[in-house]
Amino acid sequence: MKGFGDRSGFTLVELMVTVAIVALLLKFVGWGLAGVTSYEDVRTSARRLETVIQEAKALAYEKGAVHSVIFSPDGRGYRLFRDDDGDDNQTEPSDGNCLEEPNEPRLRTVELSSRVSLSLGSSLPKNSNNDTCLAFRSDGRLANGEGGEVTFIGTSGAQARVSINAMGWVHVEHVE
Repeated sequence: MKGFGDRSGFTLVELMVTVAIVALLLKFVGWGLAGVTSYEDVRTSARRLETVIQEAKALAYEKGAVHSVIFSPDGRGYRLFRDDDGDDNQTEPSDGNCLEEPNEPRLRTVELSSRVSLSLGSSLPKNSNNDTCLAFRSDGRLANGEGGEVTFIGTSGAQARVSINAMGWVHVEHVE
């Protein structure tokens, strides 16, 4: 009868050491990727806001009604809604007041990733509830204020800035 001594292969101890080394390497790689993930979250969040603003402008043009983007007071997201008092595009002085009323359809709600926060520039317009809001007329221009900046900040420190001017022009800039 043959013994176990002539078999080749790994011992249990060698296998455990190999698994421990691989686990440590994966942990270090994961730490290195955390910054990349945060940067991508910031970049994606800024581009998403740009897209929602462009959507608001396009819908305002198409429907002939003011469309607004209002930022949540806690800075964790924003909403796009048709700001026409829910009366099917009849233009009235109260249209574009940036107050989301129950009869105004909410078209999009965006919640930010937990790895991203936003900072609203002081020059951005506010509604009567002191909520930051951008309202777009059917010609694509801002119905309120002169524009301003929204800065997205990642947990790794990565930043992206979305600038909006009175003409409704939107620009995304990645801050290094």
